[in-house]
This record gives sequence, structure tokens and C-alpha cells, in this order.
Amino acid sequence: MPKAKLRQDNIRSLEYVGAAQGKSQCIYWDLALPGFGLRKFPNGRGSYVCSYRIQKRKRLVDLGRSDAITLEQARRKARLYFGTAADGKDPKSNIDEMRASATVKMLTKLYIERHAKPKKRPWKTDEAALNRLLLPRFGSHLAASITRADIAGIHAEYGESHPYGANRFICVVRKMYNVGRQLGMIPEDMRNPGTEIERFPEHKRRRYVTPAEMPHLAAAINDDPNEFAGHALWLLLLTGIRRNEILAATWANVDWDNKTLFIGKTKNGEPVLTPLSRAAIARLKMIPKLKDNPFIICGAIPGKPLAYLDAMWRRIRAETGFHDLRIYDLRRTVGSWLVRDGASLHLVGAVLNHKDQKTTAGYAYFQTEDRQKVLDRHGRNIVQIAKGILRRRANHKAVVDAPSEEQPRKLPRIHRISRNDLYDLIWAEPMSKLAERFGISDVGLAKVCRRSDIPAPTRGYWAKIAAGGAFHRPELPVQVNRQFNTIRFRINRSQLRHPRNIAQATHLNI
Repeated sequence: MPKAKLRQDNIRSLEYVGAAQGKSQCIYWDLALPGFGLRKFPNGRGSYVCSYRIQKRKRLVDLGRSDAITLEQARRKARLYFGTAADGKDPKSNIDEMRASATVKMLTKLYIERHAKPKKRPWKTDEAALNRLLLPRFGSHLAASITRADIAGIHAEYGESHPYGANRFICVVRKMYNVGRQLGMIPEDMRNPGTEIERFPEHKRRRYVTPAEMPHLAAAINDDPNEFAGHALWLLLLTGIRRNEILAATWANVDWDNKTLFIGKTKNGEPVLTPLSRAAIARLKMIPKLKDNPFIICGAIPGKPLAYLDAMWRRIRAETGFHDLRIYDLRRTVGSWLVRDGASLHLVGAVLNHKDQKTTAGYAYFQTEDRQKVLDRHGRNIVQIAKGILRRRANHKAVVDAPSEEQPRKLPRIHRISRNDLYDLIWAEPMSKLAERFGISDVGLAKVCRRSDIPAPTRGYWAKIAAGGAFHRPELPVQVNRQFNTIRFRINRSQLRHPRNIAQATHLNI
């Protein structure tokens, strides 16, 4: 390879040196910065490159075309690459991963073939969502280049008309990228674009056929001209199995002796033996058997089952007016009616072939009349208890209000006493005993005296009186304002612990 002192003015003048067909590589290595060079092509164009070794492997990185970036910019870029390689990291690894990653179309195909088909029964729903929403926009893009904003944009746009479908779409995308990472088609450090997207609010569907609606629905099913479709709807109501399970059932799956219907691989991946009630057996005996058709619900094509029930269901909804009722709501109806009859959630889950009891709880709804009966019983209990409490209160009040010599009258919380009477009582006995009679503390009684300008005995007064001494009693100051002649204070009834105190306080009329 030739070497040259690269300058901005001589880059264009350097010529391609190599085979005439342009198959050999021509790189002018820079004398000023080892490992940095200019690659020339037979058509006269050039691009800056840098070469380094990492883990005993030589790497050549294209830094950009010579007519797009300057020589100095390319040298700075090359120094960054050299510094990263010196730290033991390969700066070209991200570029290799991006180039090796699959396109969105390839990733979608891999997800459907390797995950959805073997592990999911409704895999066609995932395939339809990806083909309709993701591939038209980003099918040719690299899967590793898709961002969360790209998926969030599709989710927001589609969610304006189909919010539940938009939420299912981001679930499929998230799972697809997880599968792609496991299979090595997505870089390990790439953030999943289907995560951390705010979903549209969802509300659990609680529609089922009520007892009032059942006669109208039964009449519409019986009057419909499609006989096999009508039998299919009756079996859905009588067994609680899924629509595709009854359409795929054959006469060979019916065990008349044990009254069971064998269903192969169900939605949860396990086969199930569905018991048949007497009503279901009677309905099966009403279905005509076609000679060359093994299926119970026969379609128009010889040897094939009925493919769809949608056309008949639209006619039934139009005739009955139940426009919000779906075929799948018949399965919810079975769960609701079984719970109404007293079946446990565990038993209902076994009938509906649910793995998780939480799923069964979503199907088992108490009907309106059942809830009304429960509330009626609750209301009667409340009223009876309330009447009993009022009756007991009335009897207790009559006993309390009856006159009794032993039971003193109830004292009010606010008591009144004249200023002169309180003055006489204060000097007649110790304040602690008087306060106990009043139902307040001695400190509180002393505050009442100070606020009312009533002179009280000083400390040691009652000891001197007990020793036979004499003490001068001060006169009660005159109160000009008459409204202060009546003293009001709150009495704590808990202070009146002894019945004698209550009687004395009542006698004092305080």
C-alpha cells in the first residue's frame, strides 16, 4: 500500500493504484497518523479509513467520504476509534451487529414460525396484527433500528378506533423482540421497543344472557333457517365450550355411553373431556348426520365443518335487538348461570377448562336479580337491628326518667352559682373538699375565685383554725357590674365519683 503525507489540498490529486478492474484495494496511509488513510476507488472517489487491532483481529473502519467531511474531521474520528480500541473495546461491534440484525419482515416471519405457531393457538391473530400494522411501515427496516416512538405512534393511531386491539399489538411486538433476542437476531443491549408504552384503559366485559333475555334468544335461534348453525349455538349454551371447539368436533368424539365429548388440543394447550348434560345429549340426537361428513356441525362444502357463525349471529342480533351480545358471551352466560345455581368457582373452572381460577372469576357474574335479593335480605336485617336498638333505647329512657329517691337527677355540664354564695363556701371549708363536691379540681376552683375577685384563705389558714387560733376574714369586694355576680364554670362529672358528692352538688344547685 502506498504512503503519503495527506493534506487537504492533495487529496483529490491522489490516483487509484491497482488492477484495472478495480478489484484490488488502494489505500494511501497517512505518514502523520499511523493507522489512518485514504481509500481511493477507480472512479476517482475516496473515503477516509482507519485500521486497528482488537483481540488479535485486524479491523478496518470506513470513516466517511472525502467529499463529505474534511481531513481534520476524519483524523479526529480516527483518534476516537484508536482510543476505544486501546481500552479493549471494539468500536465497530455495534456496526457489525446492526448489519447482521434481521429486517422487521424477517423477524416477523421467524416469530410466527418459531414461536407463535408451535406455542399459541390463535397465532393467526398475531400474524394479522403484524401484517396489517407493522410490516407496511417498517417491513424493510432493520429490526434493531425500530424505536419505542415508532411503535408508540402505531399504537396511538390504531388505538383511536381500536384501543383493545392496539394494546394487543404492543404485546405482540414486545414478545416478538424478546424471541428475536433469544435467537440472536436482536442485539442483547437493545431496548425492547414494545415496552414502557402507556396502554389505553380497558374495562372487563360483563355481558351475558339474562333469564329475561333467554326466551327471546332461544326463539330467534330456533327460527333461523341455518339448522346446523342453530345447533352449534345451542351446544355452546349447554356445554360452555369454545366456538372453534364445537365446530371442529366430530361424531367420533362423542361417547354416548359415558355422555362425554372429547376435545383435542384446546386453547390452553391441553385436551379435555367435556361432560354432556341430558339437554346436550338430546340436542345432539336432533342434529342430522350427513353420510360423507364426519363433523357434527356440517358446512356447505362436502366433508367440511361449518366455518363461521357470524352471518347467523348478525341475523339473531337484529331480530332480538341484543346488538351488544357476542357469540363468546354465551360462554360467559354458562359461567354466570352455574355460579347462580350455587356451583363453586373451582367447579366452574373445571367445566370451562380454565387453568387459572382468576380467569373463571372473570366469567362468573352474579345476575341483577340475585344481587337485588341479597340486598333485600341485607336491608331487612339492617331495619330489624335498627328497630331493636331504638326499642331498647326507648325502654332505657323510660326507666331513667322514672322518679326514684335513690337516683339523683342528672347534673348539667355548665353550672351557675352566685358570687356571694361561693365566697361563703370558700371560707366555710377547705378548697380541696369543696372542689371535690363541685366536680372540678382545686386548681380550677382557685382560678374561678381569682377571675371573680373572691378572696380565698391563704396557706395554713385551716391548720390555724384547727389549732384553735383566730384569723381575720377579708370582706368580699363590691362588684359594680351586676353581670359578674353570677359565676359560670364547667364541671367534670368524672370528679363526682362518690354518690354523696353528687347529692351534695345537686343540693347546692351548682
